[in-house]
Amino acid sequence: MPNTFIQKVGILSMQRIPNYGSFLQAYALQRLLEAQGAETYFVDIEHGRPLKGYELHGISGFFSTLKRLFELGMAGKLFARLRGLKFLRQINTKFYDDYQGLLGLGKPKPSYYDLIIIGSDEVFNCCQRSAWGFTPQLYGKITNASKIISYAGSFGRTTYGDLQKHRLTKEIADAFSNLSSISVRDDNSEKIVCRLMGQRPLRHLDPVLIYDFTNEIASSEKPTGGGYILIYSYQTNVWNASEIHAVTQFARKYRKRIISIFCKYDWCDEAVIPDTPFGVLTYFKFADFVVTETFHGTIFSIITRNRFCTLVREWNRQKLTSLLRGLALEDRVLTCPANLEQLLTRSIDYAETEKILAEERGRTIEYLSDALHRCK
Repeated sequence: MPNTFIQKVGILSMQRIPNYGSFLQAYALQRLLEAQGAETYFVDIEHGRPLKGYELHGISGFFSTLKRLFELGMAGKLFARLRGLKFLRQINTKFYDDYQGLLGLGKPKPSYYDLIIIGSDEVFNCCQRSAWGFTPQLYGKITNASKIISYAGSFGRTTYGDLQKHRLTKEIADAFSNLSSISVRDDNSEKIVCRLMGQRPLRHLDPVLIYDFTNEIASSEKPTGGGYILIYSYQTNVWNASEIHAVTQFARKYRKRIISIFCKYDWCDEAVIPDTPFGVLTYFKFADFVVTETFHGTIFSIITRNRFCTLVREWNRQKLTSLLRGLALEDRVLTCPANLEQLLTRSIDYAETEKILAEERGRTIEYLSDALHRCK
């Protein structure tokens, strides 16, 4: 039942990142909270300090960029990457000009919150290059809230060993001690919190899996032009020759176009930028097949009940294996490109996944509702 008291709730997430997964998880959590009667605001991430080896600027950032350009040049992919980056700038413009207003990011924020929720997304992933670096705020060092919790937060590829290397364990543990409850979404994050705090955190699913996007999908225009295979990836990622060959051969055999979203590759027939972020889900819903290598690309496939396969990389292994195992979909991992056809043409029984999701939705609503009611 929705709250009878209006509470001011801040969501500390990655809502300003031009990424469909980041946007939709922020939107989903916002809607879930508003359904409980909360008045929601997005809290921006404070700038912290750069960790050694993860600087965006300066000499380290310069040499990292130079090294990457050299590798692309040696692989003969430099010009393709430059074309892709031009496409990525178009996406960024779409996010900043059209999408982010849907979250109400511009509305005035209160000076104090009844509750701040950290999450979801990779809010704890400090060992990566980011505009904010390492900031204790993301772990709970917050002074303008009566109560702080996390929801389905993730350390991403950051390990406990990384935290030790950068001497962050005590600082993060001290910040975590301000949280009334800690919720994570994957095995790696759970293990880290256990070691830092000496207690097991709660586990919840990404809010995109919890919220019902039926109305948003229905409001988006159905793609035209016939059957297609959808590729969902990051522009900065490089697919190897055997993976590209497997996808293009499969498309040719089944007479499907190859459409990409959030990336532009020379081996795809078309790269699209939907008018709204919900249009991404519409493309997933009407795709004949989906091939992805991302966490949210996998989630989009699941909530639209599509035939999909996921390429698990070293950089996403932590969270993707936890996700698929937890939803009884481990068999959707593509371990060898030669098996792509066999995997995509095999139907998926979503019955067990549906039962798991129904239970997890109930747990999430209970968790958020309890957090709100305890703010009174």
